[in-house]
Amino acid sequence: MSIGTAAFLFVAGFVAGLCFLHLWQTTRINELTASRQSAADQLADIEGVNRVLEFQIEQAFSLERIARIAREQLGMTEPTVVHYVPVAADESE
Repeated sequence: MSIGTAAFLFVAGFVAGLCFLHLWQTTRINELTASRQSAADQLADIEGVNRVLEFQIEQAFSLERIARIAREQLGMTEPTVVHYVPVAADESE
């Protein structure tokens, strides 16, 4: 085998290696991009569920709901007359 043939084979092998490296990197980048997009979509879905749950929590602990439960389930009513009880002042203060 002559030096020219050996050099040609070396250069051809090197170019082929670079081509395979480029293909592998492109494929890996595409896989990672798809994975990132999937994670971003999943994050958006989870954030949407989180907003719905926060709204439900706000509704569950709203003063209007608590007042309605107090009236309907516990039989409570709004006070009509407020009676104040005087407290004797403590002489030690």
